Amino acid sequence: MTSMRRGGWGLRGAIFGIAALCCAQAAAAADVRVIHGYDSVPEGERRFAAALARHVTRWYREVGLEADVADDTALDKKLRGQRVAVLVYVSQPTEAQVAACRAFVERGGRLVVCYSASAALGELMGVRVTGYQRAGTDGRWSAMRFAASRPAGVPEEIRQTSPNLMAAQPVEGRSSVLAWWVDRAGQATDPAWLVSNNGYWMTHVLLADGDAEAKGRLLLGLAASADPSLWEVAARRIVDQARRAGDYASPEAIEGAAQKVVDPARRARAVAAAQAAARWERQTRELLRTGKGFDAWNGTITLQGRMREAYGLLQTVRKGEIRAVWDHSGMGLYPGNWKRTCMLLEAAGVSDLLVNIGGAGFAHYASDVLPRSRIFEEQGDQLRACIDAARPYGIRVHAWLLCYSTEQATPDRLAIFSKRGWLLTQPDGRDRPWLDPSVPEVRDYLTRAVREVAERYAPDGVHLDFVRYPDFNSSLGPTVRPRFEQALGRRVKAWPQDVGWGGPERTAFMRWRTEQIGRFVGDARLVLRAHAPGKLLTAAVFGKYPSCVEAVGQDWEAWLRNGLVDYVMPMNYSESLADFQSLVANQTRNKTLTRQILPGIGVTAAESRLDPIQVIDQIRALRQAGCPGFALFDLDATLQQEILPVLRLGVME
Repeated sequence: MTSMRRGGWGLRGAIFGIAALCCAQAAAAADVRVIHGYDSVPEGERRFAAALARHVTRWYREVGLEADVADDTALDKKLRGQRVAVLVYVSQPTEAQVAACRAFVERGGRLVVCYSASAALGELMGVRVTGYQRAGTDGRWSAMRFAASRPAGVPEEIRQTSPNLMAAQPVEGRSSVLAWWVDRAGQATDPAWLVSNNGYWMTHVLLADGDAEAKGRLLLGLAASADPSLWEVAARRIVDQARRAGDYASPEAIEGAAQKVVDPARRARAVAAAQAAARWERQTRELLRTGKGFDAWNGTITLQGRMREAYGLLQTVRKGEIRAVWDHSGMGLYPGNWKRTCMLLEAAGVSDLLVNIGGAGFAHYASDVLPRSRIFEEQGDQLRACIDAARPYGIRVHAWLLCYSTEQATPDRLAIFSKRGWLLTQPDGRDRPWLDPSVPEVRDYLTRAVREVAERYAPDGVHLDFVRYPDFNSSLGPTVRPRFEQALGRRVKAWPQDVGWGGPERTAFMRWRTEQIGRFVGDARLVLRAHAPGKLLTAAVFGKYPSCVEAVGQDWEAWLRNGLVDYVMPMNYSESLADFQSLVANQTRNKTLTRQILPGIGVTAAESRLDPIQVIDQIRALRQAGCPGFALFDLDATLQQEILPVLRLGVME
């Protein structure tokens, strides 16, 4: 299919050019429009679809394109004036929506479809949808490997672990495989991306699980294959940003700072990086002047990389600092190979690993308290494998437990919790999938899990997460009332009004909620001292204090004052340095407690996505405040590929 070669769209490209001229007056149109499912997905999936679409718009922004997001209602209007549209989880589009897509491609537009079960939309795109598939824990879909004929700018491989697919196959003469899913061994398994004259089709969605830079390149490359002018648009938008690093507004400014570095070898490297950045800026601006958009965009990325290198080399290390990393997957960067993960972390200067190995609804270790997970049954004991691999490298392992959250609990397990009366209830009596901290049996259940981990594994620490209520309203259900009244010693006349804002029982109720959480933390402390003396107890906590006491019953300053935990890790996930500094300033206003505060940095959190310079600036801020270390969220390909190499140049040398 010659029209699908790199950078070429044949006749359809010419048609697109005509359509683009017709749309040139649509000044309000963004470079790309991102459409997420609403009418085309079940009601309970709409927020998820919208969240996926926001990730796509962020990746576009990071590579220099403006993308706006909209749902799939009135789709014909939302596609007008657009050149490229990305459909994210538009699972079962209506006839009218498919017709709108057909009209869009007939005008010369290009669609990028991510996860759809629609045979009609598949027919329009020249692919055959074959149905839903679910993965096991063997990593069948661990990366996407693209064909040599991929569009310009698209990476050769992108790491992503997908739990399911809406599988599709190419139709002979109409489409072909652009990328294959590959397993952990690098073997091709199933089509990941298909390409046709009308655009691209992905058998899953792009997940925010790492490799963010590569995903941005992919999205830009696919859009620019339809409209090559987007390379220049993107390069012009990001070149001024790429020439900046922290307080340094240009390569020349950072070279001036580099010349003052005391160590000769480091000074030479920093100066060379700054001078290279200056050369790349000049080349990039010349490429833009001559209309070579693709080369100019690549030049801006190289410029950005050299500025980050120079900035990293200007930093200094702090000896004896705690440098922790959360591993949410519970399987490391390379599932089945903890040694490889630990080697990488040790080389990067990481001192502590918080590995997610259990919670109320699952256990990735040999638990007799918590329900054992599929990962444990199929891939083995992750806590034991992690500890055994980490100790030769001097990395401390903390067993990370999700306490009251029922994340990863199966429907059967949730039914058991409900039958036992362990779940919180909404004000209308419906179950909330969250364990009730005021139920004594729940506290005993979680405490036994802490004891089990301490006795059997003796990790360097136990890390408590979700040790709180989910929100205020979730503690106003009818099952909570009798427990509070029993503690109060009298009936509450009007529930929940009397415990709400301004109610006569509000103060007592807020104190009681906080006591329920604190009681479990105290129990965990006693168990750890008895069965793993000398080991650390830490907790992930909300960063805004004291508002978190009222909001979720989490009085972590009291935990520190009373010796219940050794450290807290406030989740200060923000892209704003000023906001981060404000949070840290409040957390460290008590200088006695400051030495026990390890601020959490949201490198790839839901609330924030940080580049290496932003991470460095936040580390510098918490050091200035006197904190003994920090924790990075989360251990994924982005942290590995983009962040740790720059931190290793100076901050974590």
